[in-house]
Amino acid sequence: MKRQLLSAALVTCLSVSSFAVPALDQTTTVSAATLTTQASQQTVNAKADQLINTAKSLIGKATYSTAVYKPTYPYKFSCATFLMYVFEENGVDLATYNENYMMQQGTPVAKGQWQKGDLLFFKSKTTGTDPDHVAMYIGDNKVIHMADSKQNIVISDMDSKPYYTETYMGARRVIPSLLPANPATTGDKVVSLAYDLKDTATIGSVNNESAKKFTSTGFVNYVYKKNGVNLNATNLKTLQAKGTTVSRSNLQKGDLVFFNSVKGSTNPSLVGIYAGEHRVVIPNSGGVISRVLLVDYYNDHYITAKRVVTNQMDTTPTKPTPPSTSATSADKVVNFATSLTGKAKFGYVYDEKSLTFTGAGFTYYVYKKQGIDLTYKMASQQAKVGTAVAKSNLQKGDVLFFSTDNKRTRITQTGIYMGGNQFISLSTSGTVVKQSLSSTWAKLNYVQARRVLSK
Repeated sequence: MKRQLLSAALVTCLSVSSFAVPALDQTTTVSAATLTTQASQQTVNAKADQLINTAKSLIGKATYSTAVYKPTYPYKFSCATFLMYVFEENGVDLATYNENYMMQQGTPVAKGQWQKGDLLFFKSKTTGTDPDHVAMYIGDNKVIHMADSKQNIVISDMDSKPYYTETYMGARRVIPSLLPANPATTGDKVVSLAYDLKDTATIGSVNNESAKKFTSTGFVNYVYKKNGVNLNATNLKTLQAKGTTVSRSNLQKGDLVFFNSVKGSTNPSLVGIYAGEHRVVIPNSGGVISRVLLVDYYNDHYITAKRVVTNQMDTTPTKPTPPSTSATSADKVVNFATSLTGKAKFGYVYDEKSLTFTGAGFTYYVYKKQGIDLTYKMASQQAKVGTAVAKSNLQKGDVLFFSTDNKRTRITQTGIYMGGNQFISLSTSGTVVKQSLSSTWAKLNYVQARRVLSK
């Protein structure tokens, strides 16, 4: 439902306005939105399943609140912050907790043609044009949503109550459009690195690449340089002079978008990297954040956009990777860990027969079965095995170490890096799960990584 007043923490992180959007006219929508080269149907289905599993895992653990957003247990969400959190936990950035802005992302879907992961919007108020509720479709004519203060998170059949048919407003398919193209474009790679730096980069008055400290211009220089584009700008004004001007209606991933602090001024005070679907990644004094351009502030202070990369798919032939022990071992480790999904369970014992382990015990067992001895079954002790590796240089098969108290000081949990910013672990919730390193939990608890596979 519509939020009234959010906590200061959320207001600091997420911008919102009363920007209005017309209701979706489903009578003119052409059946279900079709896939593009952005992602295969298999990729979309897998991502939808991840979203649904995360959403279901929060049933009974979160309560309804329009005043407070709390992304740690005991969770507090509104209908929109619930889905924003679920998507973020799985590496998909909606960049907003506003239903109205969510409804402008992705592509429209005809009523009854929904697919798992689609967002469904409802409007019960008789005034205005904005939706006031959002849910996620999970298949079989059902949605999962943070309903209200009495029900909290529930799964509902779309035919179970008049509410769902009488207030239904429309649906949007945000995957695959919020996923990287396959193969990735240069813009995708730029955006991906910008997102990866959200929880590690500090924005201030100095540039120190090794410490991930940048000015806003330095941050942009770094992200593009790492993707083969040397901007070498000294400040925002010189950065704004780079590339070719592009209209706001023609923005592509990787374009630079500039904003002023005084309406009408041509002097930039803020720069963002366009991430697609109205989203922009912005380095500012508060860190690296993501927003939607639909917010009033960005409408009012928008100056121009510049294209500094050719946003084409990377089809450059690559040389075959020669066989190596580490690649083979890493694949075996990840595949075996994945095969234990639905089989291994969490417990404060180490029992190979019943596949009951602590998180670190699970990791020990997975590597042991591939002939690799981690020596210890405790996370803090495993953190001494192998060699340290930077988060920006992770490889498949690396062991990740986390806290579980959101303080990142005491190592109490492990994970196995799968590649693609994903890791797998035996969660204290009881099951083997895959998560994104960009998830809120991982950001709050990631401590370090160790490489235990030899090249």
